[in-house]
Amino acid sequence: MLREYEFTVVAKADLPDADKQKIFAGYEEILKRDGGEFVKRDDWGSKRMAFPIRKNFRGHFMFYDTASSPASIAECERLLRIDENILRYLVVKIGDKVDVEARKVELAKAAAASQRQAEER
Repeated sequence: MLREYEFTVVAKADLPDADKQKIFAGYEEILKRDGGEFVKRDDWGSKRMAFPIRKNFRGHFMFYDTASSPASIAECERLLRIDENILRYLVVKIGDKVDVEARKVELAKAAAASQRQAEER
């Protein structure tokens, strides 16, 4: 059974782009196991953090809204804990049942509404 999760990962910002993409692609592959799908994938880029984490002042942020199995999430968390290139991660369970297509439409409508509001200002 797929459940909806929000998944945020902070990697070391000083890694080469190819290495960052390889790391994130590996975790994406784990999340896709057992029929998992991405509702939203957002690369927030490299940002200065409010406080240093393991002597790193900057981190590369990646956000996922995913429908995945609990086993895939557990495996991903296990690997994130031991990966030295990952500074922090946060997994939040959003719901037990998810309709991926309906959720994508909902997020698209919300993005369009916020864009219209930004244009009006």
